[in-house]
Amino acid sequence: MAISHRTRRSTKGEIQVFVSLILALGAVEPAQAQSVGFDPADYGRAQLPLRQTIGDAATYVDRNKGAFEPIAELDPRDGLAALARPIGRVDIVLKNARTGQTVGASCTGALLPGDYVLTNHHCLPQSGDLTPVKASILMDYLTLDGQGSRRFEIDPKPVEFDARLDYALARTGGNPTEIYGAARLSGEAVPGNRSMLVIHHPLGRPKVMSRFRCFALKEQGEGPDLRHRCDTLGGSSGSLMFDASVAGVALHKEGGLDPKDPSSFNAATRLSAILGRSRILSEIAARQGRPAAATAAADPAPPPAARPSASPATAPPASDGALDPGRMNAILRGR
Repeated sequence: MAISHRTRRSTKGEIQVFVSLILALGAVEPAQAQSVGFDPADYGRAQLPLRQTIGDAATYVDRNKGAFEPIAELDPRDGLAALARPIGRVDIVLKNARTGQTVGASCTGALLPGDYVLTNHHCLPQSGDLTPVKASILMDYLTLDGQGSRRFEIDPKPVEFDARLDYALARTGGNPTEIYGAARLSGEAVPGNRSMLVIHHPLGRPKVMSRFRCFALKEQGEGPDLRHRCDTLGGSSGSLMFDASVAGVALHKEGGLDPKDPSSFNAATRLSAILGRSRILSEIAARQGRPAAATAAADPAPPPAARPSASPATAPPASDGALDPGRMNAILRGR
């Protein structure tokens, strides 16, 4: 979940405290999942003290200033600010069916048409001893004081979920999409080395984005998982991952980056796999249509009038636009 600038596992102290807390409540294999715990007595607050950790989350986020760009610093008219609007912090209180104990957990989620919220299944688990008893999504949480933020209740029992693909789709009240809009979904394939963007609430903190060295790993395995090198922390679980089409193409779910291992990676579930499983999400994606970039790629415009063409050796590589500022991702990948 967090070690150093490039590492996204937990510090030893954070792992021990968070893991012991969740294990005591009956969860299994929590070490990689990137939700973050909080005292359930703090549920409903914008700024979560994270009493179970060794201090306020600010210390962790401050160490990673280069990795996380605050959404609050963007011009509200900026395209990336608009992209971030439907993304919020999902707060959950879970109860252990055996012991009766409760624990708080914080993830990230996205508003979708129909006032649905998409997040990870391990944030709203429907199996095991832990059961969510209440949940909400905090929108426009951009500064620590929570000024301007607004909370909407979420039904803690999802209408759709899949533990293997690690997604959950739940209804929210209050018609938040009328205010914040809805994220776009895409089942388009994500090739290796594709520049990406993650908008999330690491450690329950104000909304940020990760785009520096944020890209799909060149070497991908079989199955629904997408390996990526985007910076995340606990609390980033359930974050949509966007590509240059500005549509969500994967759902981040777990950490695993190691700064000493260039082949290490974080993991997400490809939206193509989720759309293949979810009737509601596939219908939403179909109504939204294909992303503009994908449509352009499938139906290229007629070539311009004849002119001298650049040779392949000198032609500049395709740009990933706002997702790759200054082409730093391409440079670091040797493109």
